[in-house]
Amino acid sequence: MSENGLLSARDYALQIDGLIERSRYAQARVLIGEALAHYPDDHALLFAGACVDYNTDAGDQARRTLQQILARDPEDYAARSLMVSVLQDAGELPQAELLLIELIREYPEAGFQYARYALLMYRTLHIEKAQALAREAFRLDPNNELALTTCLIGDIIDGRKGAEQAGLARLLQGHPESENTARMLITHLISRGRYKAAKRIAVELLKLYPSSREVLELVVQLDALSHWSMLPLWPLNRWGWAASAALYVITLLALNLVRNQAPLFSSAATWTLLGYCAYSWIYPSLLTRWLKRRAGL
Repeated sequence: MSENGLLSARDYALQIDGLIERSRYAQARVLIGEALAHYPDDHALLFAGACVDYNTDAGDQARRTLQQILARDPEDYAARSLMVSVLQDAGELPQAELLLIELIREYPEAGFQYARYALLMYRTLHIEKAQALAREAFRLDPNNELALTTCLIGDIIDGRKGAEQAGLARLLQGHPESENTARMLITHLISRGRYKAAKRIAVELLKLYPSSREVLELVVQLDALSHWSMLPLWPLNRWGWAASAALYVITLLALNLVRNQAPLFSSAATWTLLGYCAYSWIYPSLLTRWLKRRAGL
């Protein structure tokens, strides 16, 4: 503090950081305004303002402040790191990726940045690349929660034993961006026919939201799709109407070819096909209804 009672920019920054750590953003914003009135060009104060804006959903203002900082110091690590989050939230994923690559190139030992890159790759559904980045993040910083979260997501997708018991739900709770990524991964895995992997992630979300009917219904749906008795329907579930049309055309051609040479086989194949059709129409709804009743829905 100066002789006239004015706090230094550093003292202001320390007080503001303490308020941000306790999520007291309204008080932090007031103090930032007071501090910037005296020190309008101080990078630490400007960055604190960007942090408060970002955490209070004022992403556009946070971006403007970060651009102001980076215009004066393009190498500012904290500003560039926060800009990655701003870009991701704005849906500007290629720009976020380029900035992450730049940060990793300059700070190759920063496990946290590898974990963020892994999360971005999960979000863009580059699963194998995300898993490799997650393993590197964990190697560099095994105590980092985001690194552990990204590793666990990959382990659960692959069905590695013990992954579900490692507390992914608890880790997702501390990282909302990971939770959103997990939901997108479920959708992607369903579209790829990897129902068991999708179910494992959905179960973790259910642990996070045990009273959510929506998540419970998703788990039940995936439980039905991944049930052993649904295995014969996997092609139809995986490719939908395209698989149904292909099955119909191929079966029709095959029956026409063998009808004259092997009438008994043709008759048996026809009845088998009819049984399969009836099974595909009736059984899934019966199984889902039973699973819903078992789950209390």
